[in-house]
Amino acid sequence: MNTQVLEIKERLPITEVLADYIQMKKAGVNFKAVCPFHNEKTPSLVISPSKQIWHCFGCGLGGDIFKFIELSENVEFREALKILADRAGIELRKPTQEEVQKQQKSRDLYEINDSAAKYFERVLWESESAKEARDYLKKRGLTDRTIQNWRLGYAPDDFHYLENFLAKKYDKKDIELAGLIIKKDNSFEYFDRFRGRIMFPILNIHGQVVGFTGRLLKEKENAGKYINSPETPIYNKSHELYGLYQGKNIIRKENRCILMEGNMDVVSSHQAGFAQAVASSGTALTTEQFTILKRFCENLIFAFDTDAAGSGATKRALEIALNLGFNVKIVEMRGAKDPDELIKKGIGLWQKAVDSAPNFVEFFFDKTLKEFDPTSVDGKREIVKILAPLIYRMSEPVTRAHFVRKLSDGVNVAESAIWDIINRISLPRPQIAKTAGNIKKSRQEILEDQLLGMTLIVGDNKYIKEFRTEDFSAGSFSVVRVLLEAEKPDLSKLSKAHPEIAEQLELLNFAATVENNEQGLDPQVEVARVAGELKRLILHKRMEEVTQNLMAAEKAKDKNLAEKLSIEFSKLSDQLRGRY
Repeated sequence: MNTQVLEIKERLPITEVLADYIQMKKAGVNFKAVCPFHNEKTPSLVISPSKQIWHCFGCGLGGDIFKFIELSENVEFREALKILADRAGIELRKPTQEEVQKQQKSRDLYEINDSAAKYFERVLWESESAKEARDYLKKRGLTDRTIQNWRLGYAPDDFHYLENFLAKKYDKKDIELAGLIIKKDNSFEYFDRFRGRIMFPILNIHGQVVGFTGRLLKEKENAGKYINSPETPIYNKSHELYGLYQGKNIIRKENRCILMEGNMDVVSSHQAGFAQAVASSGTALTTEQFTILKRFCENLIFAFDTDAAGSGATKRALEIALNLGFNVKIVEMRGAKDPDELIKKGIGLWQKAVDSAPNFVEFFFDKTLKEFDPTSVDGKREIVKILAPLIYRMSEPVTRAHFVRKLSDGVNVAESAIWDIINRISLPRPQIAKTAGNIKKSRQEILEDQLLGMTLIVGDNKYIKEFRTEDFSAGSFSVVRVLLEAEKPDLSKLSKAHPEIAEQLELLNFAATVENNEQGLDPQVEVARVAGELKRLILHKRMEEVTQNLMAAEKAKDKNLAEKLSIEFSKLSDQLRGRY
C-alpha cells in the first residue's frame, strides 16, 4: 500500500473522519450508524475503530476512510486522498502534471475568494462609503460580533474597485474564473460583478470561501435585490448550503435542521441561538443538498417565507425531503413574513414557533381547509386533490390511517373513498443523486461478498468451487481466484501472499464476522445457505438470458438455434429444481 495512504490512516482515526458525516453510537467494540448511502431508519452501518474499516449490511457498501470520502463527496480516489491528506497535515508527493495544475487552480480560486472576502470586510468596517451598509446591518439587529463571525462585507458601488485590488496579486482570468469580475463582450476589459451590495461569503463544509451572495443596498433599475456567484470549479450551487459549516455540529447533536430561504434569516437565527439554520442562498433546494443534510440529521423543519414563492418552495422541497426519508415539520409564522421578522418580534415567539411546528400534513390540512370550502363539491375535490398525495407519502401505517380519517371527517366523505383515491396515486420520483439514497450493491454482489467472507471464516473453499469464475461480478474476480487456489483459505496467510487484495479480504472477513455474531449464525450452515441462494439467483439470470435469445431465434425462424436454446433452458430449469 502507498506509504502516504498508510500515514494518513495512522493520523486519522476512522471514527473521527466519519463523525463529520454521520451520527455514531457505540456497539461493543464497534460503532453503529444510519447509512448515508441508502435510505434506512435502523442503523446498519458498522464501523471498526481497530481495523479502520466500515461496512453497511443494508446496501453492501464498505471500505476505509478513503472509500467513505469518495462516496460522500462524490469524488475520485485522488481527490479523496487530497481531502484526507490536507486534514492529516500531510503533503502529497508526485502527483501528475495535470493534477498539479488542477490542484493549484483550485488553491488559487480559494485564495482569490478569501482575499475578496477580506477586502469586502475591510471596506465594510473602514470605508466611509460603507456607512449606509453598516447602518443597515445594525438596523436589521445584527451585532458587531455576528457581522464579524459571518464575515459580512460591502462591495463598493464602483465597476473596478475589487478588480484593481485583486489584480495586484492575481491574474484577471483567474479572478474572472472565480466569478468575481465579468469580461466585457468583444473586449479585454473587465468590471466587478458585485457593486453597491452587502456581501455574504458562502463557505463550503470545510470552511473555505467558495462564492458570495450580494444584497443590493439601494434599488436599481434592472438589478435583482440578490445576486450570487456563478458556478465555478470550486462552487457548485446545487451542493452548498449557507450556514451549514457554522451549524453542522449542532445539527448533528440535535438531529434536526431548520431550512430557510434567505441568508439574513440564517444569520439572525444563529445570533438568536438557533444554530441549526441553513439556507440555499436564493436557489431552489436540490436533491444533492438534502443528501448532504442526510449525513447530519433525520429531522427537518421548514421555515420558508409566507408569500406565494415561499409556499411553492415548501412544496418542492417537501417532495425531495420525503423521498429521502426525512421527518418534516413546517413552522407556522403567524404575523411575520419570514423568520428574521418573527425573531425581531421576539425570540420567545420564534422558539415557540419552532418547537410547536406541526407535521407537514397537519400544516397543509389547516392551510387547505381554510383556502377551500369543505362543504361544496368543488371545494371537497380541491382539498382531496391537495392532501391525498401528502398522505400517500407517509410511510407509517397508523399515522397514514389517522390522516385518512381526518380528511374524511374534514370533507364529510367516506373513508373508503379517500383510501381508494390514495391507493390509485402514482407519483413520479425525482432523480436521486449518486451520493446518497441509491448507492447500493446488487443482491448478487451482496451474496458474493457474504460467500467469500464466510469462506474465509470456515477455511473451506468447496462451495466456491461449485461456481464458474465468470459467474461472479468483476469486483470479486481477484478474491475468487485467490480463494480457489488456496488449499485451505486463511485470512492472515492470504493477506501476506496477496497484499494487493489484503484490504478487500479484511473487509469481507469483518462483514461476515459481524453478521455471524450479531445474528447468532453458524458459519458452516450460513455458507451453505448463501451459496444456495447465489446459485439460484445466477441460474435465474441465465434462464432469463436464454429466454431472450430463444425469442429472438424463434422470431428469426432459426429452428436449430431455437432447439439448442430450448434444451439449455430445460437443463437450467432442472438445475434450479435440484435434479442435478
